[in-house]
Amino acid sequence: MATGIIDLLPGAASPPDGSASNLACGVSRRQGTEASPKKHFLTLDFDGSGNVEQAWWVFRLPDDYASGGTLKILWMANATANAVKWQAKVGSVTPADADTPLEHAQAAAATVTTNVNTVEAFRLTESSITLTMDSSAAGDLTFLAVVRDSADAADTATVDASLIVATFSYTTT
Repeated sequence: MATGIIDLLPGAASPPDGSASNLACGVSRRQGTEASPKKHFLTLDFDGSGNVEQAWWVFRLPDDYASGGTLKILWMANATANAVKWQAKVGSVTPADADTPLEHAQAAAATVTTNVNTVEAFRLTESSITLTMDSSAAGDLTFLAVVRDSADAADTATVDASLIVATFSYTTT
């Protein structure tokens, strides 16, 4: 069996509505420091100020999906100490399910706590989360949320954690 991947780009994320229990992370346009032409890319900026912020992606599980699910988050922070706690949750709806896409609940959140890069601020850091896949099957409509609860005791970084890209990987048929 091989591994399939789906890249989850910041520009494809759906922000929540911003209500008290649905805070959205910020979106920033970044510019490289190299000589022109400079690179430009988007990041999702999750606050380090005690909020619970999230971003959502919606996709259809590929026809070759067999099992599993791992989320790898590439991120950076303007810090050289402390840690960020990431959470991810998945909900999948099969056509003709009893639940509609609007009412289907997600599986339990999976988490990981990762230290920022201690050498230099804004260095690339990777976090990996083994997901709880909610009885997902090939062809399912899938909702995946990335969450940062900076009020959690394990999350000690007080600066934004800027998600550059997340990758969902799975075992293929």
